[in-house]
Amino acid sequence: MIRAFNSVLPFYYGWIIVLITFISSMTTAGIGGYGLSFFLIPMSEELGVSRTEFSAISLFRLISLPVIPFLGFMVDKRHGGRTIMALGGLIGGISLISVSQIDSIWQFFLSYGIIFGFATTAIGGQLVGPAVLSKWFINKRGRVMAISAIGISGGGLVIAPIAGILVQEFGWRTSWIGLGILMIVAVVPISAIFMRRQPEDMDLFPDGVRRDSNTTDASNFTGQEEVSFSTKEAIKTKALWALILVQSLGLFSLMPTLFHQVAFMQDQGFTISDSTKVATTLAGFAVVGKLVYGFFAERYSIRYVLGFSLIPAGMSLLILVYAQKLTSLYIYAVLHGISMGGFPPMLNVIFASYFGREYMGAIRGFATPFGNVVGAASPVLAAWMWNISGNYSWAFILFALSWIGGGILALFTKPPALQKNRSLKSQ
Repeated sequence: MIRAFNSVLPFYYGWIIVLITFISSMTTAGIGGYGLSFFLIPMSEELGVSRTEFSAISLFRLISLPVIPFLGFMVDKRHGGRTIMALGGLIGGISLISVSQIDSIWQFFLSYGIIFGFATTAIGGQLVGPAVLSKWFINKRGRVMAISAIGISGGGLVIAPIAGILVQEFGWRTSWIGLGILMIVAVVPISAIFMRRQPEDMDLFPDGVRRDSNTTDASNFTGQEEVSFSTKEAIKTKALWALILVQSLGLFSLMPTLFHQVAFMQDQGFTISDSTKVATTLAGFAVVGKLVYGFFAERYSIRYVLGFSLIPAGMSLLILVYAQKLTSLYIYAVLHGISMGGFPPMLNVIFASYFGREYMGAIRGFATPFGNVVGAASPVLAAWMWNISGNYSWAFILFALSWIGGGILALFTKPPALQKNRSLKSQ
């Protein structure tokens, strides 16, 4: 049925894969990243817990870490990505609905931290989506990863405001029910029906070349050699470990900023309405940033493009720390949104560019847990620093320095050379 559907499509089927990853990224980022900040204060107050205890929810997501390499391995199998995303969307939606019934923090840790954490790992924007997209596109990876990752910002632009309005108008319990239904409806049907592993499964080649075009080798139409490292070969390279560190430094800063920025602004005396508008503005300009950096990724060395998204992200975060007026917050939202927005898609591009598409699921399955650990721990660290100092200033300064450090490292991370007379094109 899908092959027949593809035969009448006026465009390359790979763009449907982009749409699926866009939607899954938007829902997971909007609910698990941007949107969660609106629940921090009302849930903490009703459940009688501190911000540190509430923020510990991110640590419970680490329980899913042992399954990440398996999920990465499954992505490289014929029906792996489709099964993972459809099942993950269903489990995630049910877990969100169950949060509406909790009466204690440990129930929140179980439903949202562990179960929804597993779903986020399965359908979020750092494993399945990028790995599958790297198989469907080579020459157009920059724009494709950017468009797909716009879903992450779309979570802040679309889903987070919905969450904020729901919490304000109906309370946090009803809000979780609405978000759970939204996830099931948005992710499950489209993933189950349309998700496919790679173009070869549908008699296509990457970037839209069909088998009947007298093209017999992917390298013949891409204009460049696409060398694929096995996981074992990639682990032996310095580049992989450098990229894992870059990934970790970026996620160390990204997650707590999204988690705590609304509370930070409220602590500074700004209303939840103003804080919501600033957070939405940041998400909107993150969309712009993804497109801009996606354009650069197809024209310049990816390590420089990645580096010059991380460094400005750190510098602009300092504006939030010292902001006293609403105008300063909007300046932060614009500058940080643009630069921070380029980080996720450029990270996805550099992994695929350096290590090829054939085993990308397994390679990302190996690399992703490192970033997940620091990304889960840093929101708790921020809350702990808030508890002992009464503000987030020192925590956000630390995150700014982490952005900058990751950017500098990215600038010096050259592509690896594969032995056995195979090498990557110079970046």
